[in-house]
Amino acid sequence: MPFCQYCGHELPSDSRFCVSCGRAVFQGNSSNNEAEVDSISSTPASFSQTSVPALLSARELIMKKKILSLREHYDFEDRSGRKLGEGDGNFFQLPAKFVVLDSLSRSEVMHIVGKLISLRHEFTFYDSSGNALGSMKKKIMKLIGEEYWIERNGSEVLRVYGNFTEHDYRMEILGSGGASTLQVAQVHKKWVSLRDQFGVSITEEVDHRLVIGAVIVVEHVEVTERRS
Repeated sequence: MPFCQYCGHELPSDSRFCVSCGRAVFQGNSSNNEAEVDSISSTPASFSQTSVPALLSARELIMKKKILSLREHYDFEDRSGRKLGEGDGNFFQLPAKFVVLDSLSRSEVMHIVGKLISLRHEFTFYDSSGNALGSMKKKIMKLIGEEYWIERNGSEVLRVYGNFTEHDYRMEILGSGGASTLQVAQVHKKWVSLRDQFGVSITEEVDHRLVIGAVIVVEHVEVTERRS
């Protein structure tokens, strides 16, 4: 079995992302390793290089929330205004569920399902085949600020923290023992001025579905909490 060059976790032979730390990996000792790393840049697991949806290959996204609607709908665009995908849910659905579609292929890239009964907000991300990508939970014993984490196979792999109501927060890959090791994404208002729009920048190698899923969950929780 090959091992992740970042955290040392054992990997399936065909893995493009580490199931432990979430970072892009490559196997082999050939002289083409650098080109191989470039070819898998921002390519999530379970997608071949030729079939990666546009939504999951973009490093910079603008997320727009559809207001005055009974449905909870988000559009994802690039900075030029080209629509890349959308996330759609329902305020009154129990448990909460969202489906994320790629605009070009009109195919599902992931879906998100909330847990009906839980002491904390908890959502599980699934790929289009129904395989679990990870679960996102909100920490309920924080003295200062708010924080979420994403765990896979019982281990925390991604930390989400910052000012959620102001759309100013970060995502970090976690190392052994839960220590933050690398910021991989940031949500901000740098590119937009409208209240219901904000930017998402993916700065390092990470499964884009975890980032997109985390942003949708944060927005959903903040909206439902404010309304209640």
